[in-house]
Formats: sequence, C-alpha cells, structure tokens
Amino acid sequence: MKTILITGANGFIGAHLIDFCIAKKFEIYAIERPDQIYRNLSHYTKGKLTFTNDEKLEFLGESIIIPTDNKKLTILECDVNNAMLLEKIIKEVNPIFIFHFAAQPYISPSWEDPVGTIETNVVGTINIFEPIKKNELQTRVILACTSAEYGTSTQLNRPLKESDPLLALHPYGISKIAAELLARQYYINFGIEIINLRFFNQTGIRRVNDAPSDFVRKVAQIELELTDPVIQVGNLDPYRDFTDIKDSIYAIWLAATEGKPSETYNICSSKKIQIRKLLNIILSFSKKKIEVVENVPQKLRKVDEDTIIGDGSKIKTELGWEPTIPIEATLKEMYNYWLDFYSREALVKTK
Repeated sequence: MKTILITGANGFIGAHLIDFCIAKKFEIYAIERPDQIYRNLSHYTKGKLTFTNDEKLEFLGESIIIPTDNKKLTILECDVNNAMLLEKIIKEVNPIFIFHFAAQPYISPSWEDPVGTIETNVVGTINIFEPIKKNELQTRVILACTSAEYGTSTQLNRPLKESDPLLALHPYGISKIAAELLARQYYINFGIEIINLRFFNQTGIRRVNDAPSDFVRKVAQIELELTDPVIQVGNLDPYRDFTDIKDSIYAIWLAATEGKPSETYNICSSKKIQIRKLLNIILSFSKKKIEVVENVPQKLRKVDEDTIIGDGSKIKTELGWEPTIPIEATLKEMYNYWLDFYSREALVKTK
C-alpha cells in the first residue's frame, strides 16, 4: 500500500491534510513532537489530548506511537531535530510523499529564540532531505514555506509573485528562505523532487493563533456569556490575503501530484481584506454589544507589514487551482464551530 508521511501533523494544515488523505484511502504516518496536546487530532484519539509514556506503543524499538482508532493512521512522536530517529522512520515507511509542515511557525518567538527557529526550520528540513538522499528513496517532498519570505517586497504595492525578491524581516522568514534554497540544491545535486508552497494566511475551523480565529473564538465566548463583552486587539489597519483551509488542502494535493519539481507556488486568494473588516464581519454574527479595544501592547507585533497579498496566477495556470470559498462563509463556519465547541465545554464543566 502506498504511504504518506506528514510532519507537523498536529498543526492546523497538517491535521486537515490527514483528514483529506485518509478520505483518499492512503496509509498515513503522522509525525509530531513528543508530548504535545493532540487537540487537532483528537477526532482520531477518541477525544484524548495527552498520553503518558506507558500509553504509547512501540515502533522501531521506540515507544513513540500515539494510539488512534483509525487503522489508516499511525501517529509517531519524533522531533525533526532528532536526525537519527527521523532517518529510521523515513527509511522504514518509504513514503511516496513527505509533506514537511513541521516548523517553528511564529514571528515573535523567532525573535525570542532565533537559534531554535533556525535549528528547527533549517536543520530540521535537512534532516528530511538527507534520509531520502542516503537511502536513494523515490520520495517527493512538499515543503511548507511562507509569504513572510517576501518581507519588504510588499513595498512593490501589488500582489506578490513567486519571482519577486525575498527580503524577510525576521528570523522566521529568513529560516524559510534558507529551507527553499536547500530544497533547490537537493534537487539540482541529488535529484530529490521537492516542491515549495508559499502559504499566505490560511484559516478555517480548528485554527488558533491567527487574527480571524482569535476574533471568532472571543466573540463566540461573549455570545455564550462565558466572558465579558470586551475584545482586545492589536493593529487593525493591515491588509492580508486569507484562504480557506479546504481550498488550500486541494492546492497542496495538486502540487504534490502534478506540480513541477523545484518549483515554488503561492497558495493565496489573490484578494486583500483589512483586518478591521474581518473583525466587523465577525462582530456582526453576535447579538451582543461588544467593546473593541485597539492597539493593546501585547497584541502588537514588532514588525507588521501594511499589506500582504499574493499573486496566484502561476498555480492557476500550471495546475488549474484557484480558491472558491468566500471569506464570509469561512468566518461563519468558524464561528459556528467555536460556538459548538464552547457550548460542549461549558456543558462538561457543569456536570
């Protein structure tokens, strides 16, 4: 049976990709750092979020399997910085695709720990490529990259193309530029097929730690009278490019199956929306009168580009993909998801 390996499997994109690949009847090996809270994969663990060492099962002589109720899914605990264990896993699984989504994915923590960010995002990526090279595997890698690589290229005042300069403003963006350059060299020198996907803002159900999900979760809690009707926010003036995760998963699959090796594709909506408008749409879902407090210091980034919008013409022309879900529909689905989530959580607490 053909197998797929997904790193960063408990992350937002990784977990949705697992759902997609399981529906396609693939056997999935999902890699996540040890001792995580498995919220995004809890629908495969019967709602269980954490596991003790005694509960983990053995794989390759290591107690690293997280038990699931799906025979198509094996969750393995392995840090991408653990080169030895990662090589053993990749060699044993011999996947047709590796979706490498494991990363330190946040801007602020990349300033707080730039060394750790580089180790995970750059050296961790080398640790994916090396076993393929060493064991001569016929594995195609789909590498998660980011619009943050463009940095001050946003001053071009137009949608950003894959060919535009990469002028990142922080260690996170720089680490992803380095990963892309390494991908190019591993293809040129060793023939490893690697496709780079530059994700602009992705959102949807189960998302946390982005502006739409932060707003939606807070407003849902206010609607259920679980918190005071006040929402604290950062800078609402920037414009961003948001894509629904369901659209993006299809783009990822097209890139994996039909994309050209060593190519880079923007995954974006090619539409900009102001963060302020996002908030106003979400506020309209609630019947409550909600006070908005702007520019709260702890909500502000050290660096915040005014506008980030992608040009999706390349992936549309080469692979026939373009997003179909409007942002209003995405936000309403997210709102209903979190209303249900917090309602069930409150019910459990009252029992």
